[in-house]
Amino acid sequence: MAKRNDQPANRKRGIVARMRDAPRHVAVPVGAGLVLGGTLLAPLPFFGLWMAPLGLAILAPHWRGADRLSRRLLRWSIKNGLVRIKRTERKENEDAPGAKG
Repeated sequence: MAKRNDQPANRKRGIVARMRDAPRHVAVPVGAGLVLGGTLLAPLPFFGLWMAPLGLAILAPHWRGADRLSRRLLRWSIKNGLVRIKRTERKENEDAPGAKG
């Protein structure tokens, strides 16, 4: 019996990260299904709004149009305050990139 700490590294990653690394013949139908399901089932309370962005995130590494659209939607949502970016400050011992002392 395997211990809980002995899980492989990809087991700790989220489902979207694992699907983005999935083979093209698996990720494209799953992503397209989520996008189509999100648009057709949008009036239902549980389905809809979360399915289309999730499908775009899965499709992005496999299709240039989805990558462009997901980046555009992310920029729009940051600009309009729907998504907040947590900014962290650099540690004192780290130099700025490109600055050599």
